[in-house]
Amino acid sequence: MKSAQHLPAPDFRVLFESAPGLYLVLAPDLTIVAASDAYLHATMTTRDAILGRGLFEVFPDNPDDPAATGVRNLGASLNRVLLNRKADAMAVQKYDIRRPASEGGGFEERFWSPVNSPVFGPGGEIVYIIHRVEDVTEFVRLKQAGRERDKLTEELRVRAEKMEAEVFLRAQELAEANRRLREVNETLEDRVRIRTEAWQHLNRLLNSVIEASPQVIVAFDRTRTIQMWNAAAKRIFGWTAEEVIGRPFPFAAKDKHEEYLSLTERALQADSSANVELKWPRRDGSMVDLLVSMASTHDSAGEVSGYVVVAADISERKNLQEQLLRAQRMESIGTLAGGIAHDLNNVLAPILMAVQLLRTKLDDESSQNTLDTLETSIKRGASLIRQILTFARGVQGERVLLQSRHLLEEIEKVLGQTLPKSVQVQTEIAADLWVILGDATQLHQVLMNLCVNARDAMPDSGTLTIRAHNVSLDETYKRMNAEAKPGPYIVIEVADTGPGIPKEIKDKIFEPFFTTKGQGKGTGLGLSTVTAIVKSHNGFINLYSQVGQGSSFKVYLPAAPGESVMAASASTGQLPMGNRELILVVDDEAAIRDITKLTLENHGYRALAAGDGAEGVALFAQYRNDVQLVISDLDMPVMGGAAMIRSLEAINPGVRVISATGLPRSETPAERHHGSLRQMFLSKPFTAEQLLRAVHEMLHSA
Repeated sequence: MKSAQHLPAPDFRVLFESAPGLYLVLAPDLTIVAASDAYLHATMTTRDAILGRGLFEVFPDNPDDPAATGVRNLGASLNRVLLNRKADAMAVQKYDIRRPASEGGGFEERFWSPVNSPVFGPGGEIVYIIHRVEDVTEFVRLKQAGRERDKLTEELRVRAEKMEAEVFLRAQELAEANRRLREVNETLEDRVRIRTEAWQHLNRLLNSVIEASPQVIVAFDRTRTIQMWNAAAKRIFGWTAEEVIGRPFPFAAKDKHEEYLSLTERALQADSSANVELKWPRRDGSMVDLLVSMASTHDSAGEVSGYVVVAADISERKNLQEQLLRAQRMESIGTLAGGIAHDLNNVLAPILMAVQLLRTKLDDESSQNTLDTLETSIKRGASLIRQILTFARGVQGERVLLQSRHLLEEIEKVLGQTLPKSVQVQTEIAADLWVILGDATQLHQVLMNLCVNARDAMPDSGTLTIRAHNVSLDETYKRMNAEAKPGPYIVIEVADTGPGIPKEIKDKIFEPFFTTKGQGKGTGLGLSTVTAIVKSHNGFINLYSQVGQGSSFKVYLPAAPGESVMAASASTGQLPMGNRELILVVDDEAAIRDITKLTLENHGYRALAAGDGAEGVALFAQYRNDVQLVISDLDMPVMGGAAMIRSLEAINPGVRVISATGLPRSETPAERHHGSLRQMFLSKPFTAEQLLRAVHEMLHSA
């Protein structure tokens, strides 16, 4: 005989599946993960057909039993198990089971005695629920049959007494029969009355459910004539029940008409359809997007008498889907634009500093004019890059409390001086406009872009209107606009009386490089930059336009009611000079590295240069006692700037660093050092003045 330690380990899965009891194992989200063979046999299912599916997807209520409560009661018991973390025993429950198609289909009446028990994991969490049931259908039927037998026995006893009374009371036979007849008649009348009241109550209940349903419910006969029309159908389509009942109805747009007829034909052939997207007409001629399901209806003989249509309005959902796709498309293009901007900044940075150095070497008028032209072109390029960076959703700018009314008044003055006289400017600005937190330069760019576009939309003449007022958005508005958040906003509207924007290009005008202007008249970055700036301020923009009636852009910016704006002043002075301090310059771009080193040396500093992070760490370690400041790019091969800074801090925790990059600021690892006395952020391209002032500030900070 084998000892216990040599016995093979039991296969618990086989043991569980072979257990004589009816067991079902559920995940906490009520997904079926295991079932015993006895359970599969009792419920006429197979393991492959139910594992991995939701409990109520596999075992729904009997659709032919409007009073079915199995799903509701079982769901409540399982929720109690998850909430109370203990077993829950249910009373005997009627829960019909679907027959396989091979056995005739439909549902079979069943009665069960269920117990639901939690299974806990090592951490005390509920990992499974064991659903154990006993099939008590036969017991319930026997109990019902017992009551029938008792009733029959009682009737036989009464009948025997009647027969005995007949023998002994011949004289009372007629009177007794008449009395019994009256009793039976009254009983039948009572039963008919009760049954009629029950059916009337059920009909009223079903009618209330149909009328209260948020979904369209419409019933048709075999000739496709409307027989029922609920309140939701009236609300969505615009016709009352009196106007449509008894008439055919042209459901579906022309391009969907054949599909609709096919669905109705399937319904008339007792074949249902579920979740089909169709466009259906409204009374006003517009179309509404619906998710449509159809099923046949039957008469008392079981023949198909028509079909019922249930439809949900999905217009809002499709609108939100379109907004999401548009946001994803803009984000992808923004990432690409950010990378391009980074490379262009690295190209412009050394040129801009070199021009400023050349000014000190070449003092003749011709050279200075040439340098002016060169510097102007570089700054125009840098301005375009700032637009790309803003579009890339990475440049946050300096956020301060602003009184937008002052900004709008400044815009009004600029427009009055620059717009042609054929364009009239009107303003409607609330006197109590709330304060916002934002970047004045970027918001100025937003408003100027919108105003210039409005001007271009009215080449002959027209009216440009700027409106601004306070508004508080609630949850209802948020459901209609995915970008909105509840709270106080200011709304700035720029409207024109131009020709309007065609529907087919409305969704494209915010995309980068899309323009309707002629060759060389627009970059296509204006509105995409506007969108990026507004989103970076946690706001959003809406477009309203109709062909022939002009366009209106409404910019929503979060407001700060009750805040006040404090004025700030800035001072300027001569370029600071160094005192032979040693500075380490680390950049993989040779041109930037060399011109930065030369600028520092021309202004009283000593400089070391390294081509990547690893070389920078080596030079810093060699001159650790002499290097007083490190100027480093962040995006470098071999070892990036962020990793190099961590290595430098390990050598000298007090190291001072200026981090420079051409990437949008919100994409740089250096953002985590914002506000530090030992580290500063410098955006490329920077001028010699910006560089020297940053160096001076870092070397002389506390």
